[in-house]
Amino acid sequence: MRITFSVLGMVLITACSGDNAGSLAGGAAAPPPGVTAGDRDAALGPAGGGKPPATLATLERLVNIETGTEDETGMAAMSSLLEQELQLRGFSVIRYPTTGARAGRASVGENIVGRLQGRGGRHLLLMAHMDTVYARGSLASAPFRVDGNRAYGPGIADAKSGIAVILHSITLLRQRNFTDFGTLTVLFNTDEEQGSSGSSALIERLAGESDAIFSFEPTGTSPEGLTYGTSGIGSVIATVTGRSAHAGVAPELGANALVAAADFVRRTVDLDQGPGKLRFNWTIARAGAVRNIVPDSATLEADVRYPTNESFNALVAEIARAASQPAVEGTKIDVVTDPGRPAFAADEASQVLIAGAIGIYNSLGHELPVAPIIGGGTDAAFAARSGKPVIEALGLPGYGYHTNDDEYVLVDAIPRRLYLAARMIMDVAQRR
Repeated sequence: MRITFSVLGMVLITACSGDNAGSLAGGAAAPPPGVTAGDRDAALGPAGGGKPPATLATLERLVNIETGTEDETGMAAMSSLLEQELQLRGFSVIRYPTTGARAGRASVGENIVGRLQGRGGRHLLLMAHMDTVYARGSLASAPFRVDGNRAYGPGIADAKSGIAVILHSITLLRQRNFTDFGTLTVLFNTDEEQGSSGSSALIERLAGESDAIFSFEPTGTSPEGLTYGTSGIGSVIATVTGRSAHAGVAPELGANALVAAADFVRRTVDLDQGPGKLRFNWTIARAGAVRNIVPDSATLEADVRYPTNESFNALVAEIARAASQPAVEGTKIDVVTDPGRPAFAADEASQVLIAGAIGIYNSLGHELPVAPIIGGGTDAAFAARSGKPVIEALGLPGYGYHTNDDEYVLVDAIPRRLYLAARMIMDVAQRR
């Protein structure tokens, strides 16, 4: 996942510079009405809870285990580490194998679910993914390091910071002897970076058993923020079938699939609606094998990011209409569309969670702007299918996601992010 607060003609992160949290830029959506600064809970720590060194030590351990989604060795090691960390905090742990499209493949770790029983109150789900986009060997060229206010490492923001915040916010609650919840459930899943096909059903089930869901993807660095929605991430695959012929002797006897594919791209490229709206881009094309044969097949693939599930359905209809009219006689265009990860939009109950987070940050003297929607897709969308309230982007402020050498998180944000998570758990569990 890559979170970029660039939406509806407004850029909240990529157009800003510096590392300090800032105010909401431009004409961004205002926080929900009635948000006021809450009382600071001194028992959670004078600066917002927790000491950075302990969390940094955890981050170093997490980063030093390479967990590309298909890294069998690293994912197994991470699953075991996280099981132990939850057990040390009093959780009972169950391992769940991946399911769906990835079932039957070599083991790439297991989804870790921990449960902690409280004395009564609401049931909460905390979730973050353990996989990253980085191939094994990335750590050698970009090792964990701390440079001033930045801690670097592959996957440190997306989303190992979320794992660390979950673990250490739970530690804060234990130190405060807080147990006024029904159950705390923690999910660390294995495959978010490849669409969560092996964990989405588990996410939906656990969310359905919960009263509220906290998702710990990273936030931006300038400003730190939250979001009212995440984009759906889908795909379109078009297969063009034609008829081969000798390209030099009698090309007119063929039906050129490549030409038909090129025309199809030309007629559909404007389906992209621009920033903050539906994004549609052809990204892969294949056709032909040798220069002197008219190609009888071509394949096109497109990446789709959509702000609402309805907008994806409208795109599907437009693609189907264009495919029904190939430009080259004798060719046929078959289209397969996949909505992939659905879009997420915060409902009224989710906006109440966001309002609570804003109030908590205000009590610490910090602003917490909210973007209408972000361009990346997250597991919040699967959780929201349950109909339960969801809040996204509770991890550490970070930058450089999905790059090899400059992904980092802000060290000075650790206390306030731990306080935010711990205080939200307390407030929501007690219906405050």
